[in-house]
Amino acid sequence: MRFTLKQKLWFLFVRLISWVAPKRGAEWAAEIFETPVYYERPESEKSWYESAKKSLIGDGIPAYEWGPSEGPLVVLLHGWSGRGTQMGFFAGPLVEKGFRVVALDGPAHGEKFGGRTNVGEYARYLLRAQKDLGPFRAVIAHSLGAGCAVIASSWGLKVEKLVLIAGPSRYELVVQNFLNMINISPKAQRIFFQELEKRVGVSASELNVGLMGRELGIPALIVHDVHDKAVRFKAALEIKQNWPEIEIFETKGLGHRRVLRDPEVLKIVLQFVQD
Repeated sequence: MRFTLKQKLWFLFVRLISWVAPKRGAEWAAEIFETPVYYERPESEKSWYESAKKSLIGDGIPAYEWGPSEGPLVVLLHGWSGRGTQMGFFAGPLVEKGFRVVALDGPAHGEKFGGRTNVGEYARYLLRAQKDLGPFRAVIAHSLGAGCAVIASSWGLKVEKLVLIAGPSRYELVVQNFLNMINISPKAQRIFFQELEKRVGVSASELNVGLMGRELGIPALIVHDVHDKAVRFKAALEIKQNWPEIEIFETKGLGHRRVLRDPEVLKIVLQFVQD
């Protein structure tokens, strides 16, 4: 991820403050960590946005729906700083196969952009959405959304299949990579972890996708590019090591986001969801 000069200067200030005022430094670091970046909806997503039936479900969750209301439901989940329509490439082909497709904007993302969020809130958000949508045939989720789908499933989400695209293996590693980047003081880091656990509702060390997933007893598929720089391919291998039953489809040269628009990926995902 690239940062502006202004952001880099702010990170430096937070780092310095963390040594003289660890609690304040930890609070500011948490604000950075839990605040998504807003990106305008690109032209490539506008056709999916315009063709969708738009509604608010649950407690104001923005939903974009395509296909027959009586079809088996496939839910699309975006990753950090994404939008529901970012997953729109999967919608048309799924609808052609008779599925009902719903993409969601995560908390503090998309139409709900603003404020802070975390994986615990995102997982509970998905559980709340299911109260209105009903059981899911499948969830197709990208990046951090993939981890949240597994967390939600371990917390009681009713879903028959999971497709995890370019997702991390351990939330603790996601957090530690951020802390290594911002480099706040050791005491501020301890405070950061303690406060994060309170907000998420569980410690970061417990959110291990492979260990959680193997207890679910449902079919799952990983799609991950070997050249992904945002979430390294070794995350897929670590999940597989802990969750032997999961399938892996590896791609080459698609990176972290182009994998969401690749015809071969679409073909593999459609086949997995249908079978």
